[in-house]
Amino acid sequence: MPTTTLLPPSPPAAPAVPPSEQNLRFILGLKLNQLRKQQALSLKHLARRAGIAISYLNEIEKGKKYPKPEKILALAKALGVSFDDLVSLHLGEKLHPLSGVLKSGILQEIPLKVFGLTPTGLLAMMADEPQKISALFDTFVKIARRFDVKIEHLLLAAMRSHVEQNKNYFEDLERAAEAFRLAQGWERRPVPDFALLRGHLVTACGYTLDEHTLAGHPELHDLRAVTLQGDTAHPRLLLNPRLGEWQRAFLLAREIGRQQFGQREAVATSPIVKVGSFEQLLNNFRASYFAGALLLDRHLLVADLRQFFAQPAWDGAALLAIKRKYQATPEMFFHRLSQIVPRFFGLEQMYFVRFDHRRGTPQVRIGKELHYQRMHASHSIGVDEHYCRRWGSLDALRRLEEQQAAGGATTTLAGAQRSTFCATNDEYFSIALAHPQNLDTGMNSCVTIGFQLNDALKQAVRFWNDPALSTRLVGDTCERCAVADCAERAVPADLLGRQQQHARQLAALNQLADRA
Repeated sequence: MPTTTLLPPSPPAAPAVPPSEQNLRFILGLKLNQLRKQQALSLKHLARRAGIAISYLNEIEKGKKYPKPEKILALAKALGVSFDDLVSLHLGEKLHPLSGVLKSGILQEIPLKVFGLTPTGLLAMMADEPQKISALFDTFVKIARRFDVKIEHLLLAAMRSHVEQNKNYFEDLERAAEAFRLAQGWERRPVPDFALLRGHLVTACGYTLDEHTLAGHPELHDLRAVTLQGDTAHPRLLLNPRLGEWQRAFLLAREIGRQQFGQREAVATSPIVKVGSFEQLLNNFRASYFAGALLLDRHLLVADLRQFFAQPAWDGAALLAIKRKYQATPEMFFHRLSQIVPRFFGLEQMYFVRFDHRRGTPQVRIGKELHYQRMHASHSIGVDEHYCRRWGSLDALRRLEEQQAAGGATTTLAGAQRSTFCATNDEYFSIALAHPQNLDTGMNSCVTIGFQLNDALKQAVRFWNDPALSTRLVGDTCERCAVADCAERAVPADLLGRQQQHARQLAALNQLADRA
């Protein structure tokens, strides 16, 4: 599906497009609900008049059913309106504001189920205050156009909310990976067996592996993989030849997951280039989770983490040794920890974030983030603001770049830090891994998992109070930070200054009002 804004601008004149079946149901349901309430009729009363079941009438009003013509005629007679009025796509003066919402297709695009809603339930609420609800949607649309918000942005945000609400742990997917391993007779091991994965994908799943095609397309050199499903039973998996073996193993395991779950609707590229639907994103997530669970066994990892957290002092070398044992990329290793640690160590107030830094430039961006239990540390801003240089993540990126500039080995650096967020006084314990990206040699990344420094952390992590660790007062971005005399500050706190000036104006106005 092509990328679209939340509500695209009105196109030039074109041939009429037939309304969707879903919209026909919605419009009929809205009309029946409005007419019935205008005549003070109960569902039972109208159903008796029209000679249909109450449950069926209820389904029609909710937009779940579209009755046959004879049923519509019976309802029209019972309400004293014509058949044509009832089946017309014209909503009438009161409900007319909702026309734009229905025509936009936004109710079909938004994954309402993620938020516990249904299109029919939402429309039922809209029918009571159509003008106000329509104005609200129109406001969202104007904001979306102003900031170039696309449907894919909304779908990605919904996917992230779904993951955060489940604390990034899905027992059914863990069990699916374990059941598959047992069914294949594969041993539980820290390092994936690429030959086994390849053999299963080619022989059992009918895949063709291609490690040459992507290299011939310069515009695709940053992609890790492309899946060409087509209409055949023999998909092709195009792999970037510059990938490490663990990365290739993960991509093979993800395709195995797709086959295990019978997925036909899936994202075709890694990383994601185009999003067609929420179902695609959900399928992609489930297959990726399956791959991580298959390759990074939770039983082995939990045992290693228990030993690591039991150490009396922070030891970055020990953490790097665990990562090397599993041979996973830093991001996949930490992402797997973000699934396991809340579940098995009780550290539910946690965040995961990846900072990306282009070497030789001052700009640092957040590439990926998850926040559990409404954690607020280091949210992506989306504008050209400067993230606080006091965070351990950015310090690790700085040290990595200095090491690279000096001609040192481009290895992974580990770091830990205790931080106090100046805006709330919340304390965090963060662990970071900074590393160069292998497909973009000019880019460094730092993945971080951070925990709120509470009683659960103090019980689970013995070295939380290691005096050798730095303790810093941190902010979000320099533009919003209230930390005084900060040597690391990149730019003045202009946004904070404007916010404070606005607060002073409001206070002065309140004083005038009190004296009046």
